[in-house]
Amino acid sequence: MNELQAVQAELARAGIDGWLIYDFRGSNAVARPLLRALLGERLGSRRVFLAVPREGTPVLLAHAIEAGTLSGARAVETRVYSSTESLDAELRRALAGMGRVAMEYSPQGDNPYVGTVDAGTVERVRALGVEVVSSGEVAQVLQLWDEERLEQHLRAAEVVLRAKDAAFGFMGEALALGRAVRETEVQRVILDVFEQEGCVWDHAPNVSFGAHAGDPHHSPAPGERDAELREGDVVLVDLWCRLPDEGAPYADVTWTGHAGAPGERVRRAFDAVREARDAAFRCVADAYAEGRWPTGAEVDRVARGVLEAAGYGEAFTHRTGHSLGSETVHGLAAHLDAFETRDERLLRPGLGFTIEPGVYFPDFGVRLEMNVYVDEGGPRATTDMQAELEVLP
Repeated sequence: MNELQAVQAELARAGIDGWLIYDFRGSNAVARPLLRALLGERLGSRRVFLAVPREGTPVLLAHAIEAGTLSGARAVETRVYSSTESLDAELRRALAGMGRVAMEYSPQGDNPYVGTVDAGTVERVRALGVEVVSSGEVAQVLQLWDEERLEQHLRAAEVVLRAKDAAFGFMGEALALGRAVRETEVQRVILDVFEQEGCVWDHAPNVSFGAHAGDPHHSPAPGERDAELREGDVVLVDLWCRLPDEGAPYADVTWTGHAGAPGERVRRAFDAVREARDAAFRCVADAYAEGRWPTGAEVDRVARGVLEAAGYGEAFTHRTGHSLGSETVHGLAAHLDAFETRDERLLRPGLGFTIEPGVYFPDFGVRLEMNVYVDEGGPRATTDMQAELEVLP
């Protein structure tokens, strides 16, 4: 099934008449796979609309000065507009017979990952007497992995776990020898493994010692942002990479350790985060066993409930997980989030995502991140699931 067929099948499943894709100078990331498949890489400098009906041939609306540039579009009917009046006329014509269309719109702005079309353009379409609904589920079908993508992810996961082991091995050996070690040194160990394996990454891994581990997105840099590892420090390492092949998905894990024997406060936090991670995974598995697909928000609420019950609700300051992408580690499909946003998109078969609850304090933080792929049978862990603190040395 190609991209267009997958989109039209989802429109039929959802009972939506069409998907009206709007792009201005490359603004529409979620529809890009379909736009590339049908139009190629060149979208021009003016507004472009692509009306994809539930059945039949998509209609491309291109500005008159760029109609020639887009004349090579495949499997579409190209129509031309020039003035705003002719744009409205062509939109009305392209949407004839469609009472309900999907656009990159999120009611109340609840999900900015979905709601990327400006309010004025949505108003323009509604003024034509067309109901606009969210394209969240329709666009997700362009993010599903096939067997090749899954295999690429699994190979990247092996590299990420190998790099994680190298990082903790380096730190353990340094502590055993009484040698100082800094965050940027561990970062370099990880990147060396990535480079040796021919993998790529969007930015360098996060390595955090002590209080830096209480900053979920700490990124070390030479100077004040480059802590030295000391006895009693929590160690948090978050690393990700992908194969260099175009479209290859990322793998992304976070591992937590401790320099020396951890105290009760750290152990208790670790145990609670581990329980939240495992509860989130079970939530997905249980939903599939019931014959349904859970939403990202549903899974987030389960993990958050575990940490709230353990007294860590205020310390869990981010979503439970994110979609795994290929252009960046954070993808365009459903995130596990009912906190930062309300992501009601379904965790449908073919998606890959992370589960990574965490708790953060002024002096340390704990996060445990695993990767998950779902197929028709349910969720599958594609990376290791950390069971115990990594005690150094």
